Amino acid sequence: MPASHVRRLLYAGAVSLLLLPAGCGSDSDDEAGESSTATASASASATATSSATGATAAVLSAANAFLATLDDTQKTTVQGERTTANLAQWSNLPDQLFERAGLRMDKLSGEQQAAVLAILKAGLSTDGYNQVAGITTADGVLASTATMNLDFGADHYWIRILGTPSATDIWTVQYGGHHLAVNLTMKGDEMTLAPTLWGAQPASYTESSKTVEPLSGETKAAFALVDSLDATQLKAAVLDTAVTEIVLGAGQDGKTLAQEGVQASTFTSEQKTLLQALLSQWITPLVTSESSAKLTAAMTSANLAKTTFGWYGSTTIGNPIYYRVQGPGFTIEFAHQQGQGANAGGVTHIHSIYREPDNDYGASL
Repeated sequence: MPASHVRRLLYAGAVSLLLLPAGCGSDSDDEAGESSTATASASASATATSSATGATAAVLSAANAFLATLDDTQKTTVQGERTTANLAQWSNLPDQLFERAGLRMDKLSGEQQAAVLAILKAGLSTDGYNQVAGITTADGVLASTATMNLDFGADHYWIRILGTPSATDIWTVQYGGHHLAVNLTMKGDEMTLAPTLWGAQPASYTESSKTVEPLSGETKAAFALVDSLDATQLKAAVLDTAVTEIVLGAGQDGKTLAQEGVQASTFTSEQKTLLQALLSQWITPLVTSESSAKLTAAMTSANLAKTTFGWYGSTTIGNPIYYRVQGPGFTIEFAHQQGQGANAGGVTHIHSIYREPDNDYGASL
């Protein structure tokens, strides 16, 4: 059996052990090598005096457990300094078009892949975890159907740890590849997913006779909100300049956008509920214990008064669109495209980004 097939089987086994079915948006052993030393080191780190509790402690434990499965060479490869340049080394492009760092899933044993997924499971909500699965599965679908000679695959995703996993100091887990870049930063008992890029190509596919749309929630909630706007609000929401791609994606750290669109302060109570449903799609992929306070803060009257919703494109679902939501502490961009770009291959796909301009990579933790 070819080695690539073996790796795919190992990866599938790891997912089946840990991952819930990829229903997000659905319509309907290599030797460990030096393991005793690594385990002792992980244990010492986990039992150190700590301010990490709950979710951050769970991510710390999972990260140490993953590191304990690696040999020295793998550890050196997966761990890096938490520098500005290293933090920014992510992209939505396939591997042949962007040089990533860390360890790729198809190069890991089944045990190691499962340990990576355990880190994600600790730091993400069930919906967020399944969304990652839906996006990576889509890349496997793309690999089986694309005519482009590019590097796609459900296990072509990279894990990297920047900084030393710690109960008190800041550190970051990066997991990503084509159309996915999760940046999970912890410090003490605080955590953020900013910036994280969510994408999907194809945006919709069939799995086990069911239609799966990894970003359908972010799509449908936005259309529900724009459909609720009256004529005056809609005129204010529509952007003056055509926008068909996210602006604050990869390579755009530190940049900001002027606020445009309709003011949420003009929304009725029903529209505010729809806005909350939309914001929930973006904030709650982070583990629930960490995301609930962020969502509550976003929906206060004072913050809603400073929140805007901008739109470009058709208001009929199924068409290419761009929208932007900006409020105190966050910026959201979403671009649903129809086969645009050199790598699209005519396949409908999505690029989107969640940022916290003052707290990207945990700058304010």
